[in-house]
Amino acid sequence: MPKLSIIIPVYNVALYLTKCLNSIISQDEKDYELLLIDDGSTDGSSKICEKYASKNSNIHYMYKENGGVSTARNLGLSHAQGDYICFVDADDWVEPSYLQTLLSYTQQENAADITYFGVNFIRQEGSIESVTPIPCKCEGRVSIEEQLFLLRYVDKHELFGFTWDKMFKADIIHQHNLRFAENISFREDELFTISYCQYINTLQVISTPLYNYCMNNAGLTSKGMKPEEFLPFSLLLEKYLSNYKHPNIREQLIYATTNYRALHIFKKVSFLQIRKELNEYRLLTERLSQTSKVRRVPHLTHYLQKGFWTAYFYCLIRKL
Repeated sequence: MPKLSIIIPVYNVALYLTKCLNSIISQDEKDYELLLIDDGSTDGSSKICEKYASKNSNIHYMYKENGGVSTARNLGLSHAQGDYICFVDADDWVEPSYLQTLLSYTQQENAADITYFGVNFIRQEGSIESVTPIPCKCEGRVSIEEQLFLLRYVDKHELFGFTWDKMFKADIIHQHNLRFAENISFREDELFTISYCQYINTLQVISTPLYNYCMNNAGLTSKGMKPEEFLPFSLLLEKYLSNYKHPNIREQLIYATTNYRALHIFKKVSFLQIRKELNEYRLLTERLSQTSKVRRVPHLTHYLQKGFWTAYFYCLIRKL
C-alpha cells in the first residue's frame, strides 16, 4: 500500500495538466499513488491522463460523467489506498521537495492528524507571493483550535479552508466517512476541512512553501456561490459548529451560518415564503448568539433586533 494518495480532479485543464503531473512524477520519492479523476473533460485532458497512467504504475486514471469537483474528489477518496491523503488542483503544481518533505513527516512517531504547509500564490502577471505560516506542532483541542484560528489569516491570506495546502490522515476520513458536499461548488473545500478538523487531536504546521497556487480569475472561486447553495451551506456549518469551542472560531462560523441563511432568503425564497423563512432565521439567531467581537452581525439580524416587521420589510426591499 502506498504511504500517500494524491487526488487530482481533472476537468478541461489540458493547458496546465502536463506541468502539474511532471512536478509530481519527476520527484525521487515513489511511495505514493496519483489518482486522476476525469470529471467528463471535453478537451485534451483525457488523453493526457491516459498517457501518464500508461507509463506510470502508480498513476490511476478514472473517467466519470461531469458532476463537479466535489464528485471527482469523492470518487478519489473512495479509491484512495494511502495512509495519508493530499489534494492537488490540476492547474497548479508542487515544489520539488513536496513528496520528500511530506513523506518524512508521515514517518515520524505520532505523526500529526493534519499537516499544513506554506504556499506560493502565483498571480496572473507572474508575480509570486510566498506565504509561510509559523511552524508549530500542537495537541489537544484548545491548542489546535487556537492554531486553526491563526491559520485563517496568514499574511492576509486565508490558509485554513483550502484542501491543497495540507495533508490529511486517511483513517480519520474513512472512520467518519467524510466527503465533500456535492451540492455545493463554492467553499466546498472549507466545509470539508471544518468537518475533518472536528476529529483531530494533533496538528502540525510546516512553514516551507510546498505548493504553487495559480490565482486564475476565471476559476470557480471567482464565480461565487449559487443561490441554491446558500441554504445547504448554512445548514452544514451549523451542524459542524457544535464541535468547536474556540470563541473566535465560533463567532466566524456563526456569522457565516447566519449570513448565508439571510442570503438564502434574499436570493432564493419567494415573496410568499418570506414570513416563514424569517421565523426560521429568528430561531437560528436565538440558537446562535453573536458577540460581534470578531465579525459584525449580519444586517438581517440587526434589523430583526429592531422587530420582526422591520426585518420583514427589509427582506422585501432586498428582493426588489
